[in-house]
Amino acid sequence: MKRILLAALVVTLLMPGLALAHPGHDHKLMGTVTAIDGNKVSMKTTEGKDATFAVVPTTAFKRGKAKGAQSDLKVGLRVVVNVGDGSEPLKAKEVQYTPAPTTAKQ
Repeated sequence: MKRILLAALVVTLLMPGLALAHPGHDHKLMGTVTAIDGNKVSMKTTEGKDATFAVVPTTAFKRGKAKGAQSDLKVGLRVVVNVGDGSEPLKAKEVQYTPAPTTAKQ
């Protein structure tokens, strides 16, 4: 009986750790591009942290709802980056951004 209670206690204590691991979950970074060096993009996240991710051949770019391009990335652009499982070095699966507003000529 004691073994069953001990096993139940161990399982109960380990459950919160299992919930945090959640494999298969894609991690996203939100923030502003601070530097671009070839295929390496640095950004300041909305939490104030610095992050750098690599643009790989399979990286998809979304400009609003349309298809985008790596050449659209500029310093100061706000982005949402899907970095897959979040393991280092970070590699972008998808980069989403909103097109800059156009100013109408009057």
